[in-house]
Amino acid sequence: MADSVAVRARCEACGRGLPFEEWQRGTTVCRTCSNVARHAPVAAPRQNIPLASDYRAYNQMVDEVPDELLDELLAALESEAQARRLSPPANPTRADNILKDVLDEIGAGRSQAEVPWAIWGFAGGFALNVLIAKYAQMATGASIGEFLVPMVFGGVIAGLTCGAIGWGVARLREH
Repeated sequence: MADSVAVRARCEACGRGLPFEEWQRGTTVCRTCSNVARHAPVAAPRQNIPLASDYRAYNQMVDEVPDELLDELLAALESEAQARRLSPPANPTRADNILKDVLDEIGAGRSQAEVPWAIWGFAGGFALNVLIAKYAQMATGASIGEFLVPMVFGGVIAGLTCGAIGWGVARLREH
């Protein structure tokens, strides 16, 4: 069945593949060959289409390759793949370099007070957001379930913002 499909999908005159639309219409000659046939009796150049005997010859050649050579090639490919998995990349990615450059530029991690101030800032911002959301929930009379997701997301955003402020205050106090 695959051979009949492959035969139908090629132009009978030149051997090139037929576009899907032409194949779907059932034509057996491409537009170029049909135009040439209408206007001039010149035969189109024939492409080299592999014959069934060529496929048999190829399969026979592959069968003649010694198994020892295939085993050696397979072992070499497996060792190369394992070496690539085990070794770290030679050059760090550009994103790693950018992040390291930014952290070096702002001077993160140079002071002992930065982390505690950032943590307290995060906790304060999160708590303040929870208090505001709880007040809004009580004032509207809505259930806590309706405010839970906004409360958590808003708390994280407020916490990160206040954490950054706390970190900045710690940096200013150091200088």
